Amino acid sequence: MLTYKVTYTGLSGPVIGAHIHGPGAPGANAPVVVPFAPAADGSLAGTATLNPTQAGDLLAGLYYVNLHTAAHPGGEVRGQLRLQP
Repeated sequence: MLTYKVTYTGLSGPVIGAHIHGPGAPGANAPVVVPFAPAADGSLAGTATLNPTQAGDLLAGLYYVNLHTAAHPGGEVRGQLRLQP
């Protein structure tokens, strides 16, 4: 079970799409694994069930969050996910 919380500020406009993508190394593109429902308040939170392969990819640092806006439909901001030390 993956529990996530994403916060953001200062984007060019409202988030029109948000997802966790993977598996993808930093700088590489990958398909959507976990879609988010964008919130107007600058935060996203929820849970998702990952299969064992997906969990392994997440732990290996191969998943990233991408936030899309109208000005940047391919993604305005991207953050690679990693374990918190």
